[in-house]
This record gives sequence, structure tokens and C-alpha cells, in this order.
Amino acid sequence: MTDLIHRLATWVALLLKPRSSPPPPPPPPRVVPVRPAAAPLPAPRSPYGLDTPLDATAVRSVRPYLTAHEQGPYWIHGLEVA
Repeated sequence: MTDLIHRLATWVALLLKPRSSPPPPPPPPRVVPVRPAAAPLPAPRSPYGLDTPLDATAVRSVRPYLTAHEQGPYWIHGLEVA
């Protein structure tokens, strides 16, 4: 019986032992592809489609707190404000 156990253990060890095989061939030399130069980016454009800057002198700025007296009385939190 001990001989049977010894044979079984040897057989299992042979099954689990990695097989010797020839070493894999070396990998081929790595060739790095040459990329062409990137094209220059186009000039930045406005997302609103304006290609020319705005003329600040064409429109007069109006501040609402200066023209409030021209609109007449109005209500804030239930109180009339002149």
C-alpha cells in the first residue's frame, strides 16, 4: 500500500511540474513610427461668431439705478419706492 501512495504522489508531482520547453524567441525589434508634424491650430474665434471687436463708443452704457427715477414709483417688499 505504501508503494501505491508513493507512485500516486510521484505521478501527481510529474503532472504539476512545469514542462521544460525551449525558451521563446526574442521579440522583434520595436520600431517607433514617426508622426508627421501637427498642423497649426486655427486662430481663436469668438463662439458668438463675431470676427471683429465691438465698438465701445457706438453704444452708450445705461446704468439702471440712474434711470430708475424716470420710470416712476415701483414696489419693493410691499413698499412703494420712488
